[in-house]
Amino acid sequence: MAMSTISCEEQLQETVYSELLINTAYETEDDAEALILSVYAAMRGTDWGAYYEYDYMMLSESGTDTYGIDAWNPGTQEIEMGTWDNNYSFINNLWDGAYKVIGAANLTIQILEGMPIDEGVKAGYVAEAKFLRGLAYYDLAFNFGDVILNVGDAEGNLPLSPQSEVIAQAVADFTAAAGTLGPASNPGRASKGAALGLRAKTHLNAKNWTEAAADAQEVMGLGDYALMPNVVELWDVGNKTANEWIFAVMSAEDGTGALSQLPWFSLSLGYMNGGWGRLTIAPDFYKTFDVDDDRRDLLGNGYQHGGQSMSGDQFNYYALPGTPEYIPLAADPTVSIIDLNSVTVTKYMGGKDRFVYPNASYLGVNYPVLRYADILMTRAEALNEGNDQGGAMALVNEVRARSNMPPLAGLDQSALRDAILDERAKEFFMEGHRRLDLIRSGKLLELWRTNLEAKYPGENFGYLNESKIFFSIPQKEIDANDMISAGG
Repeated sequence: MAMSTISCEEQLQETVYSELLINTAYETEDDAEALILSVYAAMRGTDWGAYYEYDYMMLSESGTDTYGIDAWNPGTQEIEMGTWDNNYSFINNLWDGAYKVIGAANLTIQILEGMPIDEGVKAGYVAEAKFLRGLAYYDLAFNFGDVILNVGDAEGNLPLSPQSEVIAQAVADFTAAAGTLGPASNPGRASKGAALGLRAKTHLNAKNWTEAAADAQEVMGLGDYALMPNVVELWDVGNKTANEWIFAVMSAEDGTGALSQLPWFSLSLGYMNGGWGRLTIAPDFYKTFDVDDDRRDLLGNGYQHGGQSMSGDQFNYYALPGTPEYIPLAADPTVSIIDLNSVTVTKYMGGKDRFVYPNASYLGVNYPVLRYADILMTRAEALNEGNDQGGAMALVNEVRARSNMPPLAGLDQSALRDAILDERAKEFFMEGHRRLDLIRSGKLLELWRTNLEAKYPGENFGYLNESKIFFSIPQKEIDANDMISAGG
């Protein structure tokens, strides 16, 4: 299979070079392990920083109500501003990365079926491949809508399949995986809980409320997961296998293994003395956090420059005007304040001292895909849509209590719907969920536009319309696939 991925024909057509390759090149359980690891490796996309290394996070967070200003491309970043076209590299990387996973999964399943290894072991590897294929189709269906569907039984160019069929395939893959897999050795490998959890998220985004609630309840019933008591410590790299983590793309700390690029992109130059500051939080969103909310400690405001630089005899500090952190710094004669226009996300510092670890490359922070708090919030949202406000609030309050927030009480369905959307923003900021949350709520365009107007006063964002809800099929795919260009 060609892994350079120029078009889906190349990505999805599993070229069998010979029967000898299929039947004899892969014979042992070690060979099977190598095969499935190739599918996990495909999650890192087709280029540096692509797909689940970093840029899927940018796609998922920057065109939303919580995103700040991209320090690398202030006011011009295409996803933040909604000005992308179908040649935009980050969108192409999502498409290519997802189909690379799908192609690798299809080929792995095909080869595994003919391998002379223990049938139970084989079934486990097939289940992992289906789980990863399901995740890739989840990403495609909810970001692009209608996409190409191939589970290894077709060759050549294929037309777009309706989103509903792609969602059904993701559900089928997660169902097959959940029926075979047990607990994972670490959150970087597929498990029964991860398959059920992502099936719950699939149903949630498809607005299949009953199914989403049931799947989330099944994950809760496994007894494998729990909220970590301290939300800040959850992000410490020493806790990256804690049982709140259900599935993540793992990152090494050894200086040689696969790593996440999230620290580089989220930690600003002033905070890390080296970060890029592309994943930031909007000032208006930051100001919605209660000062007693522990999650506020995962955001950087009122901090000293990472390189401990000075302006004359004053230490350089960064702070957001109009916030409690700003006031004492403004009164300190030893401090020179640099006003922030966005707030740094410090989740991906991994609990390490930024003055001791100035290089963000191997902090070891995982790319989060699914954690137990999301299962609780998924079930809460589904219960609320089913008109069980009491059951929903009890689950939301579990998440709030962990961050020192008082319980919700007495909300009707509409008010609780808004509260859940707000709670998801605070609990999962910069974890890759916000865009889909807003699409599901029907408020993407409204809240995205409001945020842009606050950040860039006087500019006109009337061009944000329904065409911006889904990403465009990459032009290179249209050019290469006559089944799409012909109206497929």
